[in-house]
Amino acid sequence: MSNNEEQKKPAAAKKQKPAGSGTSKRPARTAKPDQPVKKKKKKTEAVLHHSPEGHTGGKQETTDLWHLSVERIREASERERRKINSSNQQFLYFLLKLFLVLMILGSAVLFLTWKVLENYEKSTPNGAMSSYVHLLQAENYDKIYEKSTIIFTQFNEKEPYIEYLKSIYEGVDLKKAVFSKKAYSNDTFLYYDMMVDRQKIATLELIYNEDEKQWNVRTVTDARNFYIEVFGDAQVYVNGIRLNENYITERNVSSEAYSNLFDLNQAPLVTRYHIDNLVGIPTVTTQDDAQYSVVKDALQDCFYIADRPGGAMEEVMRTRIRDTAMTYAKYISEDTRFSDLQQYLYRRTNYYKAISSFVNRYFSTHDSYRFDNMHISDLISYGEDVGFTGTISFGYVVTIEGEKSQTYSNTYQMTFLNVSGKWLCSNLVIANQSQPVTEEIEAETE
Repeated sequence: MSNNEEQKKPAAAKKQKPAGSGTSKRPARTAKPDQPVKKKKKKTEAVLHHSPEGHTGGKQETTDLWHLSVERIREASERERRKINSSNQQFLYFLLKLFLVLMILGSAVLFLTWKVLENYEKSTPNGAMSSYVHLLQAENYDKIYEKSTIIFTQFNEKEPYIEYLKSIYEGVDLKKAVFSKKAYSNDTFLYYDMMVDRQKIATLELIYNEDEKQWNVRTVTDARNFYIEVFGDAQVYVNGIRLNENYITERNVSSEAYSNLFDLNQAPLVTRYHIDNLVGIPTVTTQDDAQYSVVKDALQDCFYIADRPGGAMEEVMRTRIRDTAMTYAKYISEDTRFSDLQQYLYRRTNYYKAISSFVNRYFSTHDSYRFDNMHISDLISYGEDVGFTGTISFGYVVTIEGEKSQTYSNTYQMTFLNVSGKWLCSNLVIANQSQPVTEEIEAETE
């Protein structure tokens, strides 16, 4: 057989070596029939619990281990719970702080927005007038008076001014208020009529406050406007507030006290001030009341300021006022003739023209007369050779048939002019003349 044929034999035909031959593998051990197979123990860490008797118990050990594990788990759970609670509290504090911060910021934003809107509203005439009406509706007259002093010169005392406003606005449905601009408004001052149900309630005056960038509003009073005439260099104060040159309307003009003169060039020259928006008669003073005298016109809303007389000039003035007033009273009561009065009067006046044709149809007939309680006051001098003004008051008592008497209380304001060295009355104003008081005369007994 050739080598090729020998190689072609199948592998199964090869002979196997005997089991006991030296070249065979070591045979596997066979298990003994009576010995059980041991299982491999797992390695565990055991914590032995020694009993009091000193021996180790299996069940007791397991129970102790279980309790120890539960205790450790409980402690771990407690620590974890505390950590969670602490974290929760910190988170809640954080949320609270965040809420407070957001609230403060939100309030600040709302406040600033409100202020911006309020200032914008006041920066318009309609907004300023609406704000003024809101104060009136709330009857916040103290605030109204306070605001009236910010940009306007407030000559009125607080209480009279508030009473005046109440007399206008109380009982008016101001929710219906509308505003109508006056034609004489200008760039500096605006004037609006406040209308309610098509009826005029008041006129409002507005002026722009450059510092605050808003309009200020006040009610224009229809009560009083005053002129103040100053002869000389006196400084004028109205309710304690000094008038500056902005209140001067005319300089070197004839005094209103001599308006009755046919020739106004004879009148003393004065500086004339004007103040308005007054609800009552103000208190007018000067920087030196010992040097200057302030007198209000008996009929007009006008004050005269001139030198306060003294010495011989004052005596001349008092004598002339007393003699003229007494003669005038007697003429009015038909106790003397007009010719007796003429010597005291300046003829080139409207006053002289009126008094020369006077006929008294109301004075009671009487048997006798007398003067009582005569008082002279309010003396001012326009210069020793120019003119003066004074006021006299007295009671003129007449007796009727010896049984009863009537007393006429009179107050005259009189103005005199120096004409060729003689003091003549250019005007006499009856400031007050009351109804006569009648009294019975008790008969004298022996």
